[in-house]
Amino acid sequence: MSDARITIAGGGISGLCTAIALQSKGIHANVYEKEKKVHEPDTGIILSGNAIRAFYIMGLGAKLRASGMDSDGCLLKSDSGNNIAEFAYHSPSHIPNYLFIHRSEFQRILTDALLPGSLHFDKHMIDFKHDNTMTLFFKDGTSIETDYLISCDGAASQIRTKLFPNSSLAYSGFSCWRGIIENPPMNVPDYTETWGPRGRFGIAPLKDNQVFWYALKRSSTENSDMSKWSPIDLLFNFFYYHEPIQEILENTSPDRIIYDNLYEIKPLTPLQSGNILLLGDSAHASMPNIGQGASQAAEDAVYLANWISSEERIDKAFFKYETHRQERMKIVKDEMKIYGLAARIDFPVLCSIRNKLLQMTPASYHNAKLRKLVEIEGDMETFQ
Repeated sequence: MSDARITIAGGGISGLCTAIALQSKGIHANVYEKEKKVHEPDTGIILSGNAIRAFYIMGLGAKLRASGMDSDGCLLKSDSGNNIAEFAYHSPSHIPNYLFIHRSEFQRILTDALLPGSLHFDKHMIDFKHDNTMTLFFKDGTSIETDYLISCDGAASQIRTKLFPNSSLAYSGFSCWRGIIENPPMNVPDYTETWGPRGRFGIAPLKDNQVFWYALKRSSTENSDMSKWSPIDLLFNFFYYHEPIQEILENTSPDRIIYDNLYEIKPLTPLQSGNILLLGDSAHASMPNIGQGASQAAEDAVYLANWISSEERIDKAFFKYETHRQERMKIVKDEMKIYGLAARIDFPVLCSIRNKLLQMTPASYHNAKLRKLVEIEGDMETFQ
């Protein structure tokens, strides 16, 4: 198995995590990324406790925490600023529930952790065929042979579409804005998310006296004019939400805002086809809730690496991964279902009823939900 050729398509978070996790087990893997370099506009990213545990297993936990800000609590607020719930589970392992870090710093740490020469840029895979061996074809006219292919090419995965033509990437009905402000005039010590009739607004502190914020709002179509919204448009939309939301938007430069439509895919069965495996958003793209997008990708990587290193055959490891990850994603979906549905409410009267119900719910209920997300099977200690 040590001689098996493993190729990872996609050099985003899931692809980098998978390569790092495999390499930490002595398993060589090459990553092929379609872009010429990492050039995304910088923003923040939120990792939850399960991801932090996974990164400790990869040997990167301490480095990531030193480069970010962490917290045990997320305070849920109404549009008027009243507290309606708090997610503040305290882990016996003392690993925080949330980590806030610049995306550029996060990607740099991941990239630096790879074995030299294992990350290949400007390699856009456009097709593959599987005869006696698997051949991957790239846009630049080159091709390579591999024994196993791990699809980490994101929610719009071409590999998934070819393997499972009936798998559908569906528009979630929501648009998202993310931004950063430097040297904010206000103090932002806590992680908060505000729910109201005009959308959700999250705020988190970053290193170097910066603040990361994100906003989600329902949109009827993918091609909405909201893609052109400036900070002033967002300010008008959230004009009556509590401080410091207005002040944050007033101090955000238009060139520091990133806009995205949000997409989801229906749960897939299976996640593999022969020697090809789907991982990360290509397998389970979903709405961003308390950092579970990137966090599930880190989980995927650690479990897969553990099983590949312990099973006699990689195809058996793929099968074990598929069985476990389907079960785990069902748990995540079930635990977050009530909050996902509640967060979508945007009718004022229903928002008030929702807020009252959340305020009446014991803190122990919210923390039990959070514990099931961040405390992974055996706390993953047996993987180290």
